Amino acid sequence: MIITKIERQKKNSSRRSIFLDEKYAFGVSEDILLKFNLYEGRELPNEEIEEIEKAETEQSVKTSAMRFRSYRPRSEKEIRDRLTKKGFDDPMIAKAIEYLSANNLLNDEEFARMFCRDKLTLKPVGKQAMKQQLFRKGIKKEIIEKVVEEFYTEESERTLAQKEAEKKYKRVASLPPLTIKRRLYEHLVRRGYDSSLSRSIVNQLVH
Repeated sequence: MIITKIERQKKNSSRRSIFLDEKYAFGVSEDILLKFNLYEGRELPNEEIEEIEKAETEQSVKTSAMRFRSYRPRSEKEIRDRLTKKGFDDPMIAKAIEYLSANNLLNDEEFARMFCRDKLTLKPVGKQAMKQQLFRKGIKKEIIEKVVEEFYTEESERTLAQKEAEKKYKRVASLPPLTIKRRLYEHLVRRGYDSSLSRSIVNQLVH
């Protein structure tokens, strides 16, 4: 088949439409255009067309992954889930993830640190809740254990729990003491604080 026309796409000027034997065949990025030395009048055997389409798909997966990553750091699971949802197959997704990792754009340990830092700044939770949230992001257990220990000490978690209990106490202060204790304890446990720590904070706050 002969390339009879190469046309810049109207909706995306960085892409080209390739026409074979006067009919539209496929679209390619400028990188693929240069990589395969595509020009009008060139003959393209079927095997090379397949190679071009495969290379174009690989680049499309990488571009989608990088665009998703550009808004904020992502975990590997978030990237994988996003690409799967867009309909890309596992081998292509694996290559995109490998590419991001090789270019320091994907690192679950650094993602976990950023997640902990942001969470503790904006909406603090207890150690157990933090671990659960990181687990849902697809972070491996050993990374979770390592990173969470960097952000929590016994003293710092107690301080967080104390502040959380005091804030909640203001909303339930008019209730009977036993009800207040129950409400505070349940609230702290839901926020991921250990049961013994929660009980200690509540007993300290409500006599």
